[in-house]
Amino acid sequence: MTENPEEQIRFNRYLAMAGLGSRRVCDDLIQKGLVTINSQVESNPATRVNPATDVVIFQGKQIVLEANYQYYLLNKPTQVITTTNDPYGRTTIIDLVPSKERIYPVGRLDYDTTGVIILTNDGDLAYSLTHPKFQIPKTYSVRVLGQVSKDDLDRIPLGINIEAKTPAIAEILDYNYFERFTEIRLILREGRKREIKRIFMALGHKVVKLHREQFAFLRVDDLPLGKYRELSNTEIAKLKELAHGH
Repeated sequence: MTENPEEQIRFNRYLAMAGLGSRRVCDDLIQKGLVTINSQVESNPATRVNPATDVVIFQGKQIVLEANYQYYLLNKPTQVITTTNDPYGRTTIIDLVPSKERIYPVGRLDYDTTGVIILTNDGDLAYSLTHPKFQIPKTYSVRVLGQVSKDDLDRIPLGINIEAKTPAIAEILDYNYFERFTEIRLILREGRKREIKRIFMALGHKVVKLHREQFAFLRVDDLPLGKYRELSNTEIAKLKELAHGH
């Protein structure tokens, strides 16, 4: 392999950029010894690859950098699963966005959660947009049963213990009380699994409706549930700037 560092890309990033999946998925493929560089099994995700000279093979097929990146914005409806396929035959978000490329979701929304989700085959961008260290803001509107006390709402930005690791933190934008429920708008910057539901569960309230209004600057106000559109070049550039400007 060439020694010019300017021409080289980390192995896991190379696979992600070529559309094999998220950086984490690519790490797994590499560590299991499923990908070769110049006919040699290479199990270190940090190894450098030169796209111009190195031959990377996965499942008998040469992996080249994907030139035809696709970027879609979907307003996810309920009863749709955020995976690329489902063994139980449920509708997946891939079913809603027909693409010739092998696209996949950036992050995930629960089965019964609606709203903004991006789909792409740009694994490098997907990695940056979902990694907690990049702190990409995501805005949600939440409906919970019962009246969430002002004291509890004040605690959420300080951190709610939902697991042994660091507390879950959300920024409260506004809230309204109704007879049987409370509606709250909040911003998450990490987004752990079922985080909002677990925050309110810890406070003794059940989430009955959850909608992601915004991911970074992207909204779906003009998209009916279940509909999608391609991102504009300006939006793509802005996302990349956000992801790589940290």
